[in-house]
Amino acid sequence: MKIGIMTFWWSEDNYGQLLQCYALQKYLRDKGHETYLIRYDPRNDYIKTSFQRKIIKAFNPVKLYKHLCYKLKKIKDNYEKHKNPRYFDNFRFKYIKQSEKIYYSYDELVKDPPEADAYIVGSDQVWNTFSYPIKKAVNVIKAYLLDFGNNSKKRIAYAASFGKNQLDNTSIEIFSSLLKKFQYISVREKSGLNICKQCGINNAEWVPDPTILLDINIYRSLYNDLLINTPDKAYCFLYILDNKIDFSIQAILDWVKKENLDVVYVTGNNRQDKYKKIYATIPEWIYLLEHAEYVITNSYHCCIFSILFKKNFAVRPHTGKKIGENNRLDSLFELFQIEKRYINSDLSIIKKEINWQSVSNILQNIRNNCKLPILLNSM
Repeated sequence: MKIGIMTFWWSEDNYGQLLQCYALQKYLRDKGHETYLIRYDPRNDYIKTSFQRKIIKAFNPVKLYKHLCYKLKKIKDNYEKHKNPRYFDNFRFKYIKQSEKIYYSYDELVKDPPEADAYIVGSDQVWNTFSYPIKKAVNVIKAYLLDFGNNSKKRIAYAASFGKNQLDNTSIEIFSSLLKKFQYISVREKSGLNICKQCGINNAEWVPDPTILLDINIYRSLYNDLLINTPDKAYCFLYILDNKIDFSIQAILDWVKKENLDVVYVTGNNRQDKYKKIYATIPEWIYLLEHAEYVITNSYHCCIFSILFKKNFAVRPHTGKKIGENNRLDSLFELFQIEKRYINSDLSIIKKEINWQSVSNILQNIRNNCKLPILLNSM
């Protein structure tokens, strides 16, 4: 079956984004399907602030300052990426089959639908409008609700994430209408089942992120032919996303030093700070994580790979506006029946033992019972 996948794919420094994109395609291709990524770029589909409102903002000193800080950060981000490339494009072109065309808007998807027998949306936060109200992101949501192509196309959601606890009434109305076209709906977070019920979908299922479906030797094969440098002594792998965090990097580095460990620090999502870091490629990122003594992160996918490679790890949960994103962490801990590994006032949780035999049994059960192959073969 020819399958087009709609998911996030364009990052230059978010390792989880690219690995989940790779994993679902790899899994389906290994099952005999002709699968490819639909390169939809949603960034032009968000309705931007009008010119009139921009003028008004320009006379607000606080908003002007924030705008200038944002522009300065973008300049720094671009400089950093140019100076320290992580070669994500190389990974995409080598390991991910992609549509020749890039769709720069929802309208382009409607006018020239990608050729496929079935469309799959997922994984990642494809049903999250992030900081945009639904009215400014409606075309993005329509795209990720597969509202294109004729009605004969099969539509499947695999491990799609809302990235929040609930939807507003306008969002529920839009989702309710378009989810009815789906032959199968599954969500990545357990909390997503309640949102689906709000939208009139009572048979949605809770499934794992696609990165969990692949055997670890598939990930190891990505770095097998590479020579990768690591510290001379045992080290802690530190992977931190974003700039806004409510814990101290220095405190973590002090703990690492106290434990007589070295540190390998990798950042993502344009994070900038004063600390020495490594700009790893995706295969290097996997290798460095696998060979670490401990892993500390605020990344969901980094937690997944810590579990896959049986690493003692700790994670800092989101706070404030992003607190809803902790659902994915809570779901992950529940899925593998392990104690929540949250960093609070200290890092003591990182040394707490995990029952890896139980985790291995659950992992095998997940892979043996994945419904996707049977579902696709029955269509």
